[in-house]
Amino acid sequence: MFAKMKPSRIQKQRSSFQFLILILVFFSMVGNANGQHQFIKNDYDTTYICSYTEEFTARVLSALSFVDISFKDNEINKSLKYGINSKVAIGLGFNYSVFGINLGISPWASSVSNSKYGKTKSIDFRMNLYGRKIIFDLYLMSHTGFYLSNPESVLNNWEDNGTYPLRPDMTMFSAGIVSQYIFNNKKFSLRATYLQNEWQKKSAGSFIIGGSFFYSHFHGDSSFIPTDINPPYFINGYKFNHSSSINFGINGGYSHTFVLKRNYFFSIGLSLGPQIGYSETSSSDIGWPDKSSVTMGLNGLIRTGIGYNSRRIYFGAFFINEYLSHQLSINNVSSSMSVGIFRLNFAYRFTLKKPIKFLNPNYWKFLQSKESKR
Repeated sequence: MFAKMKPSRIQKQRSSFQFLILILVFFSMVGNANGQHQFIKNDYDTTYICSYTEEFTARVLSALSFVDISFKDNEINKSLKYGINSKVAIGLGFNYSVFGINLGISPWASSVSNSKYGKTKSIDFRMNLYGRKIIFDLYLMSHTGFYLSNPESVLNNWEDNGTYPLRPDMTMFSAGIVSQYIFNNKKFSLRATYLQNEWQKKSAGSFIIGGSFFYSHFHGDSSFIPTDINPPYFINGYKFNHSSSINFGINGGYSHTFVLKRNYFFSIGLSLGPQIGYSETSSSDIGWPDKSSVTMGLNGLIRTGIGYNSRRIYFGAFFINEYLSHQLSINNVSSSMSVGIFRLNFAYRFTLKKPIKFLNPNYWKFLQSKESKR
């Protein structure tokens, strides 16, 4: 079904480039914090928001992450779609000040699921650094093992026998950061729904504007295009097994939280915008040339949540999905990636006797102004 090719070239710069991405992302967060007075300053309307960032918010969670990748031939309006075998994870997490971390495991390994969707080995790291005015979402993920999720639409004589075409050789690495500015930051809180360390007591919303940076790398031992593809001239017959891109985007949108009887809430937000990037595609088959070009595309982010919030207890669920779409270096061909997470949370806030100084930028001397040191 998938044509075998010569062993792919080892890209010597890949590891160093990925390491550079991590450094860039980290210093972007620290540099853009612009001191604690602008990043975590708690200047807000107490009739709308209660903030518990100085308290320790602990949570029990259950989460389901997903990744969908598609390669679309725009000339015939047909797409190849790949996905990972997503499994439900359970875990623990905490938030304090502007920092938070969640750790989980997937204890329910199903042989039926593995037989149908294949095995996926995943590293999925996400960090949310939410200030009063500026927020950061950091993504770092690696997945090995995909399945073709729409074989009935793209393969000749496909018969559904309960198993999808599997690609255990297919790998993905992606790193990205989204930074946004909240205009109505004195009355509207994203922390309340997504970090659980605040309480939105009245309905409020805000326009949001920001930017994003993403690096993505896809690779397979054989072509992404199956040998029995229908039609055979899909993507002009180009049999590529490597695709990578760098994308810079801007986005803008609106988010709102509806509050009922102070404790029950529903939040929804959408951001969209254009992006520009650089794309490379190649094949380990010497019969196909490497291709590269500057590309244009679209980036989008949706956040939604629902639940109960109070002075000590939070119980709710949220869904976050980041969508990226851009042209490839192949004529009339585009690629899209959808990365999302659904999470169920039960959180409780503990009052601390002493602050945890190394986690609280208010106590970081290198962020303090000269006037505050005097």
